[in-house]
This record gives sequence, structure tokens and C-alpha cells, in this order.
Amino acid sequence: MPHWERLAVRALGASETRLTVVARRDVSPTYARITVRDEGFLARHTPFPTLWLRLWFTHEGRDHQRAFTVIDPRPEEGLFDLEFALHHGAASDWARTCAPGDSIRASLLGSTPPWQPKKHPRRGTPEAPSAALDADFAGRTVIVGDPASLPAVNSMLTRLSSRDVEVWFEYRNPDDESLPLAAAEHHRVRRIRRRGEGDELADAVLSHWDAESPGAGDRFWIAVEAQQNRKLSTTLRTRYGVPRTNIDATAYWRST
Repeated sequence: MPHWERLAVRALGASETRLTVVARRDVSPTYARITVRDEGFLARHTPFPTLWLRLWFTHEGRDHQRAFTVIDPRPEEGLFDLEFALHHGAASDWARTCAPGDSIRASLLGSTPPWQPKKHPRRGTPEAPSAALDADFAGRTVIVGDPASLPAVNSMLTRLSSRDVEVWFEYRNPDDESLPLAAAEHHRVRRIRRRGEGDELADAVLSHWDAESPGAGDRFWIAVEAQQNRKLSTTLRTRYGVPRTNIDATAYWRST
């Protein structure tokens, strides 16, 4: 990531902060949880489920930005957690080796609550959003995620304990099958193993939708690999007529 891109993010009005590592622990051999001191960030920005920051990692003299969800915010203590799915890359390398006292730059730009449309200046006023996470909602809530989006998934599930919720969780490494999901007992949870570069998750979800069709009154939060993400969100719009405002779909990563 060239240096100019970090400057561009600042120019767009990003809120900048620096995070200091307080503690680190392994959730599994492929997953780590890191507690950071926020240097006043939570005092300036009220946290909401799925709130994410751009963290800036330096590798071989270049900046790399990656997005991470704010977990378990404790504004009164000035602390929150970050979770890392450990694989190859500058972010995972930092997460494996960071220690208390280490710090990292972070930017807030572009993060919005679930199902709240982003403003597009050229398109005028955005469409009316779907019901907010905590508001009364008569339909079903479907969440599709994987280890990369697990922190955001869990931040929503804790607010949806009394709702009709269906969760699809994709994992590749066998160690990730037991990663904790904050689902309530009555929530329907399905875990799907990803093998190679296959579309097992999208195929399983679409097969289920063939038997139990999504309704226009349901809402969907999808955050998985880009190709599967696009396949699911497009099918919801074109085959089942689900309004765009009821679909919050973000590609969390891209298969190469």
C-alpha cells in the first residue's frame, strides 16, 4: 500500500488514532485476540455493532491497511479488543508477534451500522434504510460469515438474542470449526467446511433457499469471500426480489 493512500484516507476526513497493545491471547492455533488501549477513540466515537477501523501495517517499507472490528468496547476503561484470523500477510505477522506496549496506527472512515446505506454524493439522498439492529423487526435475519468476519458477526448476535436468526459460518481450517459464535440457543447455526477454492458455502446457502425461499421482508448480512459474496447478494435481488436496503453485503477478502 503506497504512502499516498494513507494520506488520501486522511484527506477524506478519517479520524486518526493510535492503539497500544495491552494483552494478547490465542483463541485457537489460527485465531488471536488482542486487547488495545484506544487513546481516547471511544470517548470521541460511540461504538456500534460491526464498527471497524483501518489498521496500518508496515512491511518492507510499504503501508498495508486492513479492516478490523471493534470488539467488546469498554469506553469507561478506554479499552477494546481486536481479533485476527492468522494466515499469511503483514497483519497476521504483526498479530503473531505483538507484545504489550507495542502500538499501531488506526483510521476510522467508512464504517456504518448494519443495513444503513452509505451516502453517495452523486446519487443524492440514499434510500430509506432497513430496520436498525435493535429496532422491532418482523422478518428473519440471515447472517453469512467466516473467521474473517466472525468479530462483526458476534457483535450483531449479542443484540439479536430474541430474534429469528439464521447463521451460516464457513471455515477452512479444522481448528476454526469450534470458533465461538455468540448465537442464542434458538438461533439456527450451520457450519460449512470450505475445501480448496470451492463454493461450498454459497452452494449450501442457495440450496437451502431453494427449499425455504427468502422473503422480501427478511434481511441479510453477508461478509465472506468476494465471489461467493457477489453470488449470494445478486441471487437475493434477482431471483427473490429482496430490496437492496435489506441486503448488507461486503466482501471481506478475495480468493487468489
